[in-house]
Amino acid sequence: MLCALVALGTGSQVAKGDELASASFPRLMGMNIGAKNYQDADYQKDLARMDVVILGFYRGWRPDGYAPTANLAMQKVVKAIKALNPKILVGQYTILSVAYDDPNNAADQDKRDKLYAGKWWLLNAAGRKVQWLSQYSTWEVNLTTWPQADARGERWPQWLAEREHSVFFRDIPEFDIVYLDDVGAPHVTADWNLDGKDDDRNDPGILAAHYAGHLAEWNRLRELAPNRLLIGNTDNDLANAQWRGQLDGGFLESLMGWSWSLETRAGWGKMMERYRSVLQNTKPPRIVGFNVQGSPTDYRFFRYAYASCLLDDGYFSFTDKSREYSSVPWFDEYDHKLGSALSRPPATAWSQGVWRRDFQYGVVLVNPTTSAKTVKLEPGLRRLAGNQDRAVNNGAAIAQVTLEAKDGIVLRR
Repeated sequence: MLCALVALGTGSQVAKGDELASASFPRLMGMNIGAKNYQDADYQKDLARMDVVILGFYRGWRPDGYAPTANLAMQKVVKAIKALNPKILVGQYTILSVAYDDPNNAADQDKRDKLYAGKWWLLNAAGRKVQWLSQYSTWEVNLTTWPQADARGERWPQWLAEREHSVFFRDIPEFDIVYLDDVGAPHVTADWNLDGKDDDRNDPGILAAHYAGHLAEWNRLRELAPNRLLIGNTDNDLANAQWRGQLDGGFLESLMGWSWSLETRAGWGKMMERYRSVLQNTKPPRIVGFNVQGSPTDYRFFRYAYASCLLDDGYFSFTDKSREYSSVPWFDEYDHKLGSALSRPPATAWSQGVWRRDFQYGVVLVNPTTSAKTVKLEPGLRRLAGNQDRAVNNGAAIAQVTLEAKDGIVLRR
């Protein structure tokens, strides 16, 4: 009965049967690869409030007195988080495309030694290592099949998959996710094919070899741990033929919040197009993180981002700019459980450029336009009752709402 009324009120397409029944909203994802104080009980409680969380341990992580070995220390953290929230999915950070070249970095010394022994660093025509972002002190790796294999017949993708498996995943079965950073096209001009000349990074042959390198790592990871989910931090739609349908999810980092964010550069429509495409180009369970970065007291920005995410089936991820990936910001809206979606993700705006999606226990509206919009609502809706932005979330019954430009709202039934 409720579904029928909602369909009449919104004009949206109602989902059938069990298509949406298994999903409950909101879905929250924490990217917490910054500060390493994972042994802190209060931090563990914050992390456990998420549905999915990605951690950033390093080889040898073991706070004094916390556990006898590094593996046991990491496992202790993951077990503690899961004891607080048995349904949470926990992942560990990895990256294929770059590595540190620091002889004093004990955690990554094995990687550095292997890269030099195998001659697997990515070099330019002058024979020098190349770097995309100097701020992280990492250097690019040649992950293609052009470099020579080692004595076991392996190259960097297979070797790294086995290394990460042995360090993090083999002895810690509680990890659910292998998080793969920098799943994208080549960033730099270099001598990829080892012919002594720098190659155009957009050359189809270079792209294909680069894509194949990532895929080789994923295939080896699946051989080692077939039940683990692979989630990639991607700056693209994963639509190329080698990657489409290969990953179990994606992380869309900084979709909003920075001058270089997709929403800032290309607009809300292009951002949502990317969001939908990554959901389509991954395979079930399609865990796609919709990450935005801002101030946790900029509630209008939060609502705009949160409501945009809820227009489809991804996991919302808010990063506090001032603390980067080292905290778990919480908003009043998270405490209101929306339940299952009653309609499919909308393909068009609902009214006056305002978008809408209906849930069992609420309605989400977002105004991505450049001007304020006032829309009328059916009876039975109320504002949330919150403590953070009481001018918006005051608990009042509501028959119409004015949304400022680039704003959103969650209403309850």
